[in-house]
Amino acid sequence: MSISEAAGNLSERRAYRYDRLRKYDRAALQQRISWRALLAGLVIVVAVQLLLGTLGAGIGLSLVHQQPSTMPDASSFSMGAGLWWLVSNLVALCVGGYLTARLAGVASRYDGMLHGLVLWALATLVAVYLLTTAIGGVLGGAYNIMEGTVSAAGSTLKTAAAPAIQDATASTPVNIQSYLQKADPDPKTMSPQDAQKEIASQLPLYEAGGSGAPAAKQRIIAVMAAQMNISQADATTRFNDLQTKATNAKNQAVQTAQNVGTKTAHVTSAAAFLAFGALLLGAIFSAIGGLVAAPRRILVADTVTRT
Repeated sequence: MSISEAAGNLSERRAYRYDRLRKYDRAALQQRISWRALLAGLVIVVAVQLLLGTLGAGIGLSLVHQQPSTMPDASSFSMGAGLWWLVSNLVALCVGGYLTARLAGVASRYDGMLHGLVLWALATLVAVYLLTTAIGGVLGGAYNIMEGTVSAAGSTLKTAAAPAIQDATASTPVNIQSYLQKADPDPKTMSPQDAQKEIASQLPLYEAGGSGAPAAKQRIIAVMAAQMNISQADATTRFNDLQTKATNAKNQAVQTAQNVGTKTAHVTSAAAFLAFGALLLGAIFSAIGGLVAAPRRILVADTVTRT
């Protein structure tokens, strides 16, 4: 065989092997995702997280001792627990992404990265499901406890109110006399209890404003002057002072509620940004784990016998 014929045969063999390799790549592209490998990787992620979480709990509990002066405070424990959870999550996702890509037998590093990202998405969905299920169970248990407490309280009130209802039924003439009282009694002849009831009935009219507010104010001042044995001017001054204090207390309560709402919004916003950063880092580490997995390309070399 001449040199030219040997070179031609070698070129034909290389072209044949390249054609078979392209056919293998097309078959691999048609099945680029391996759900069995992803399921195995998800199990690995959960197992590694449990392993590292148990280790972190052991380390944290070992720092608790009887000398408060040398023991870390609550903020340090919280920060340490958060950092340990983040590191454990990233390590678990990186290991899971790597093993998923290896078990899937990916043909390229890009496919390994895609397997890592899909694994991260599955792990995130499972974590959210478990978290919402746990919270739902806790809320459901709390609701059942509250419902039982309300039912028991209702039964207790019903039992306790039975004698009072009987007494009220027995004292019907007294109740009828209360309906026959004057609609606008003299404040000087009122008892302290009736004066308190009168002021309590007039305050909503005054606070509601409108045409009935001045009359309600004058009625309250008249009751105060008669019950406290002071002049109308002194009663007016005391009424205005009390209204000023009530307004200031209301404004302070509103301001406090606004401050609490603003602080809560800031804390929630910071927590949302931290959660976003943790999820993004998890996706990056899971993709890196799948990316660094060495591709396993199966080269098919057929022996061609030529005569």
